[in-house]
Amino acid sequence: MNPLVSIIVACYNKERYVQETIDSVLNQSYQNWELIIVDDKSSDETASVLFNKKNNDSRIKVSLNEVNKGANFCRNTGLLNAKGKYIIFLDADDLLIKTCLEKRISIIEKEDLDFCVFTMGVFKNTLGDMDYKWIPNSKQPLHDFLSHKLPWAIIQPIWKKELLVKLNGFDESFKRLQDVELHTRVLFLDNINYKLIIDAPDCYYRIDEARKNFNTYDFLDRWVHSSILYFNKFYKVSINKDMLHLLNGTILNTYLQIIYNYKKGQLTRKEFDDLEKKIVNNKIEVPLNKYTLFLLRLAKLYNLHSFRITGINWLINKLICMKI
Repeated sequence: MNPLVSIIVACYNKERYVQETIDSVLNQSYQNWELIIVDDKSSDETASVLFNKKNNDSRIKVSLNEVNKGANFCRNTGLLNAKGKYIIFLDADDLLIKTCLEKRISIIEKEDLDFCVFTMGVFKNTLGDMDYKWIPNSKQPLHDFLSHKLPWAIIQPIWKKELLVKLNGFDESFKRLQDVELHTRVLFLDNINYKLIIDAPDCYYRIDEARKNFNTYDFLDRWVHSSILYFNKFYKVSINKDMLHLLNGTILNTYLQIIYNYKKGQLTRKEFDDLEKKIVNNKIEVPLNKYTLFLLRLAKLYNLHSFRITGINWLINKLICMKI
């Protein structure tokens, strides 16, 4: 039996890459799939590319948002319309290798898993031009997500659709950390049955330089907002599971991004002060204690200076996520 798998793509201004992404699905050795692409009001020629591909294969479905709604809305729209037993989320510039679906379906069916996570490669222009791999080898993935060590990314799992429907899909209030929130929520469920597969990559994430052409302050402001939202959403269940201290890692990681971009000259002093105030003096449900605030100040002092000592940021992260 070959169950239908629904591949859901949230798309925005990807005319340069989306055809290659679609072709990587068309070329699959496993052919019982549907490809649902939700375009988020692109301002380039993405829609034309999508309909040209759709007209040549009835398995490709295209939906156009009338206004920009964000990636989570697009993914939820795809989930709402999906007919498959299984779901894969794919970004509009990423690629699947030829045997990706065949392998994923074989494992999740054989072992009756709720979801299964596979290894991902990274590339810039052509497959193989970078050696980095995102290997899902975490021993405690929930701990890692809470502390922002991120054991896997959105295109790596295959899901039972019924699980995602039960969860009501993605939380559309998140502008960043969207997949992090979903994966954390799943891992907090009792009796969840999943498996991490360490093997050669079956999917590839594209490092697109165009992604860096954005307003840094606006980008980080959304990150700060989502980090606080993430902390507030999971702090109660984290307390019950004795994991609250791990959430400090998400706050630290966000703060380090603010510091890093300020040091690079991507933020003005006023913008830096504004973002710092939001993340350090934030409206989280459990105020940061003196120990955590001290470590955040230490991280700022160290990272704003030019001298470097190997392992300092690792140590600060270790200390801030330590139970005291």
